[in-house]
Amino acid sequence: MAANRSLSHAMRPLAHTPSASTSKQALSRATRPAHARAASTTVAAAAPATEAAPVSSTSYVHDPTPNAHLPRLARAEPELFAAVRPPPLSAFAALTARLGLLPSSLDVEARERRIRLVHQACTHPSFQALVDKINAAAHLQLEPSAAASGLAKKHGATALDAAQFLAVPSSGAVDHHAALATVGNSLLGMLATEHLHLRFPNLPTRVLKAAVSAYVGPVTLADVAAELGLAGQGILRWNKEARIPTSTNLVHKRNGRGAAPKRSASSDASSSSAGPMRALLSKDVAADAMRALVAVVFQEHGLAGARTFVTNHFLHRQLNLAPLLKFNNPKLALASTCAKYNKPAPQSRMIAESGRLSISPVFVVGVYSGATKIGEASGSSIRMAEFRAAEDALRRLYLAETPLGDFDLPSVTLDASFPGLTGSNAQASYNPQPLGQAEVLPAAGKNC
Repeated sequence: MAANRSLSHAMRPLAHTPSASTSKQALSRATRPAHARAASTTVAAAAPATEAAPVSSTSYVHDPTPNAHLPRLARAEPELFAAVRPPPLSAFAALTARLGLLPSSLDVEARERRIRLVHQACTHPSFQALVDKINAAAHLQLEPSAAASGLAKKHGATALDAAQFLAVPSSGAVDHHAALATVGNSLLGMLATEHLHLRFPNLPTRVLKAAVSAYVGPVTLADVAAELGLAGQGILRWNKEARIPTSTNLVHKRNGRGAAPKRSASSDASSSSAGPMRALLSKDVAADAMRALVAVVFQEHGLAGARTFVTNHFLHRQLNLAPLLKFNNPKLALASTCAKYNKPAPQSRMIAESGRLSISPVFVVGVYSGATKIGEASGSSIRMAEFRAAEDALRRLYLAETPLGDFDLPSVTLDASFPGLTGSNAQASYNPQPLGQAEVLPAAGKNC
């Protein structure tokens, strides 16, 4: 035991003693050169003079305000700020390019003007109420720097903000699409009517009106607007709390449900003239914006460019017009039609039958005008088969389609009068189409 204790005591590491450290420092000082020792002595002597000199520093004031922050309107009325915040310029530039209004040869001024027109076409008249609400309250008004980019900046708006955003109008009237939508609606109606009338020359008037509404109606306009990108965030600008009058066609129905209630003579004049109201929906705004965009294309590219735009986006869509043809008495309508066209009176003939005495018979009836079969259908009874065969004959006549390249539109004669800002004054050739026979009243849904 004693031997082990002495061995462990001998193997312990040596402790660091001050004497050893002092000896090492003395050895290092002794080994340094003489000029190094002199330099250190000089620095040590000059140190007290340096410490006595006053220290000079620039004054710094801490500003906790960030360089860019949300304006007062965003903190007080976040929903109102989201509705009126400046939209990005790139979104409207992309939309303008998709409409074919930004060719590469366009100069800078024309490019900016067309982007502004597209922005105006996407602004609903109800947006004016939001701007008036902001201007009426002093605590809701946007800071001058926030009107350009949506953020209040300490040093004001920069040129980059003006190049990236469309500023919010601080005062005055807002440029909206009310006038443009009126012009676009007239153009859509004219172009669709002449196209469908020449493409389906035998359509009754009521069916032609229904076809025009189906091709360029509000639902189709809203769908095309969504396809072009108008449904993106910040593109359409409108007041979501606005209300508009309900369409008369949806309220006043003859001999059916939904008719407007009768008002007494002593009722208030204002309430009787106001009529029912409904909320302004996004699809209504999109349809109006699409009409306004058609007017913008007409203004920039002329009537020929507007016709091409409407034909490509609306009139080339596939639509089944057969459900629009409804006949209360198709046999009478077919007889009147054959008499109008100086054809032999129609006759129904049995073509085939199966299971006359069974629970599910099938009869095939054909309608003939002279020796020509003009319609055929089947039914569970002879009367049903005759009814359907007469309908089939009328659909074959009224849905007869003229190939697209075989007729000239009458509006081509106006291309030289409305060339647009970039259109040409060349006069297109036009071959007038025959008017055809007058409308058959029983087939048109009248007196039948």
